[in-house]
Amino acid sequence: MKTTSIVLADDQLLVRAGIRALIESLPGYEVIAECPDGNSALDEIRQRQPDIAILDIAMPGLNGIELSAEIRRRDLPMAILILSAIDTPETIDRAFAAGANGYLHKDFLLDELKLAIAAVLEGERFLTAKLQTIMENHNHGTADCGGLTPRQAEILRLVASGRTTKEIARNLGISPKTVEFHRARLMERLGMHDVTALTRFAVQRGLIS
Repeated sequence: MKTTSIVLADDQLLVRAGIRALIESLPGYEVIAECPDGNSALDEIRQRQPDIAILDIAMPGLNGIELSAEIRRRDLPMAILILSAIDTPETIDRAFAAGANGYLHKDFLLDELKLAIAAVLEGERFLTAKLQTIMENHNHGTADCGGLTPRQAEILRLVASGRTTKEIARNLGISPKTVEFHRARLMERLGMHDVTALTRFAVQRGLIS
């Protein structure tokens, strides 16, 4: 199995050590460099070309948002996951606008870290349910279908249409694990526990007839 390589950047040594320990407790992941600031992180990223860069926002030198923009400007092919204690909508918007694939609050659980890494590796945009709710409230309900993202609404439509996980994954060009992740988030967000309830909701919303 291919090992996923990660460059980790955070100015706090204990935070870096803790996150590294969590990452390396997961099979198939390796932190190949730790960096205390954005400038050294950029050097490591350019030289090592990791699969994922996990970046704190508040760092000396280039901050996480500036570093994300620089990675994209140089067209370096990797996923970017922002890790921050800041949960303001403006900061989250700026991170995604700079090219980040995911944004994880520092109060995350290990399972959320696993989901975040898997999602950004698949090219998915990742926000935990808490942060997604913050963004939806900020955007005054502009997300599609009762507060769902467009991707969640599409997966809801396919699930309600009777498609299997593998069929949905093939249809959308993502992995079955990512489909299962979105379906679990759908059920959590909508307070539903089975496909029948999801199907009823989809019919009520006009996603299927």
